[in-house]
Amino acid sequence: MRWLAFVVTLFQAVAPAYPQAARAPGNVPDLRGVYQAIPSGTALAGGRKNEGSPNDVALLPAAQQQMKTINLKGDPARLCQPVGPFRMMARDQTKIELVPAPGLIIMLFEDIAHGYMRTIHTARAHPEKLEPTWLGDAIGHWEGDTLIVDTAGFNDRTWLNERGAQHSDKLHLMERIRPILNGTYLEYKVTAEDPGVMAKPYTYTRYYEKLKTEVMDDVCEFPE
Repeated sequence: MRWLAFVVTLFQAVAPAYPQAARAPGNVPDLRGVYQAIPSGTALAGGRKNEGSPNDVALLPAAQQQMKTINLKGDPARLCQPVGPFRMMARDQTKIELVPAPGLIIMLFEDIAHGYMRTIHTARAHPEKLEPTWLGDAIGHWEGDTLIVDTAGFNDRTWLNERGAQHSDKLHLMERIRPILNGTYLEYKVTAEDPGVMAKPYTYTRYYEKLKTEVMDDVCEFPE
């Protein structure tokens, strides 16, 4: 059984444990489906296109100096480890599947080594004490047709970008996800702030096309 089939079956089994009242209201979009990031430089209707990159984050002077000391061979992306949502959602050709469940929205990545699997909780708040993880603790709520995702509690094993920029335990992401063009695309905007490292908050935008396919197994291989 492929990993995706196993995960979907698992969440279908545990879904009844979540309160039915936690379901999103019936008038919000159904995001379920498979989506793939469009190539940079591609323009959609209305001039929409990918903008920004994690590589453009402005760092404080001390963080800039720290970045210069980092051995790029230790990049989690090179080691087939999760890179964190801030980097992952900006990667070329990232493919995801969104699986709504009561109180949850699961985001599955075809590139499971680098993206792993995110659980966006829509039925609770952040706990008082966050246990640091690769992907952080993600809390979602709806504002009209837009899913707002507040994520915090990252461990120190992910980087802000491929240039070696590190983050602190204050890294905080605010993501805005909404369907556009009659649901044929997702607009994804994320703002990262980290007062311990970043000179100012940084926002980038990506567009994802909805596909009539499945996510497959994408095996990560270590470079020689």
